[in-house]
Amino acid sequence: MARLFVVLTALAVVFSVLAFQNGNVPIGILFALVAAGPLVFLISVAVRARKVPAPAGRPAPESGPGPLSNRNRKLAVRLIAVAVVAAVGYGGYWVLFAPKAGNAAVSRVSDLEDGCAGIRKYFPDNDAYTGPGPHPVAVFTTSDSDSLDLASMGADVPPQWDDVRLDPRRVQVIACLDAPGDGPYLTDCKFTSDTLKLIQGTYDVTLYEAKTGEEIGTAQLLGSSQPGCPSLTLTKSGADSIHTEPDFAAYRAALGKYVDN
Repeated sequence: MARLFVVLTALAVVFSVLAFQNGNVPIGILFALVAAGPLVFLISVAVRARKVPAPAGRPAPESGPGPLSNRNRKLAVRLIAVAVVAAVGYGGYWVLFAPKAGNAAVSRVSDLEDGCAGIRKYFPDNDAYTGPGPHPVAVFTTSDSDSLDLASMGADVPPQWDDVRLDPRRVQVIACLDAPGDGPYLTDCKFTSDTLKLIQGTYDVTLYEAKTGEEIGTAQLLGSSQPGCPSLTLTKSGADSIHTEPDFAAYRAALGKYVDN
């Protein structure tokens, strides 16, 4: 049990340091308290034991249960162990999956791509997603080569969709497209070294608030149904197909209620 406490306490210390480094002060304080809990308990037990008076005419025992009975002591140890395990478990989730505050300067919309990365980040200095629209958006796609790319909405789109002229700090919504799924087969595309099937892409989208990383909503959309082959493409090794991407009309139809309204 003692070794387990040492290991869990050490993990709580690590999680506390990581939380403070990522600017999450409440979580850092929580793990600091968790790390201190077992030590405070042991000190309390030791102090109580030293205060136990010796019976008349007998030498004081080297150690004793003190005012805290053995049963209560075991119960307290178990409760502390459960609390520490739960906190460390949450810490593992927080380290591996919870979004972290982005520390790097944001000067372009493409700098927000970490909002869709494996360990997502949020951007505390960005505008909040609140009130009526428009809510400026940055859309990132996962390509056939598994790269994360800023989606281009084209020319003459409303300001809240304009990835070229949009101030990145005004972005309120980050939309993340998963890797494309397979829709209908469209045509074969011949390239210099290979021929690839062109498939209409299907996309699952998750939208997050840029400022907090909180999920706003989800959507699905389709890539273009037109059998137009690109002049150049990148794919994963061994791939035999590529996927069409959505156009602006598809993005707006699927995401407009989060962006325009």
